[in-house]
Amino acid sequence: MNMKNQTILIIGGSSGIGLALAQQVKEQEGNVIIASKSAEEQAHELRKINKLEECKYFSFDITKESDIKKLLEKIGFVDHIAITVKSPLIVAPFLELNTQDVRHAFETKLWGQYHIAKLAYKQIKSGGSIVFSSGTLGVRPYLGFSTLSIINGAVESLCKTLALELAPIRVNAVSPGFLQLKEMEDKIPLGLGKPSQIAEAYLCLMKNTYLTGTTIFSDGGATLV
Repeated sequence: MNMKNQTILIIGGSSGIGLALAQQVKEQEGNVIIASKSAEEQAHELRKINKLEECKYFSFDITKESDIKKLLEKIGFVDHIAITVKSPLIVAPFLELNTQDVRHAFETKLWGQYHIAKLAYKQIKSGGSIVFSSGTLGVRPYLGFSTLSIINGAVESLCKTLALELAPIRVNAVSPGFLQLKEMEDKIPLGLGKPSQIAEAYLCLMKNTYLTGTTIFSDGGATLV
């Protein structure tokens, strides 16, 4: 499948992986809607980036159902939704975690993706898809990362269940590896990842019309060590 004339809503598309994905979709002549907490404020600068001048930009808070509903009312029908949002990085031994911080992380990455899928599926055109974001910590735990391990595991379970319940809409997930933790660089076979490398996995899941309930690990081999 070519992305030409396809409309893709990218949640978290104003930076990192989402921004790289927006550029890749535009390179294939797709239409891009970027939504994030500060997309409208950043729109002027983002439009200066190659290929992104014609994107639509909307600001919203993924932790608020009312904001999600308002966003969906504005955008209408889409072919694909890619959710590239990440939760706050919480690193601490389980017994020392601040429960409020943990709840906020869940609201952002787990419940945010949950509510988008539940509220948006009727606006996805035939042959379309939802692509969630999980993370390698869901299958390869590290000391101090219990919050993200739980969230990522839950996202992948949600992906499989919705692939059954929302068919023929396809539901998949990308499990990104480490992009910034320098202490991991020498441990991973292919080193730290780049947003553009990981964005290709989202593009693959949108384009392959026979993939659903699948998680692609774009992690440079991090789950092997």
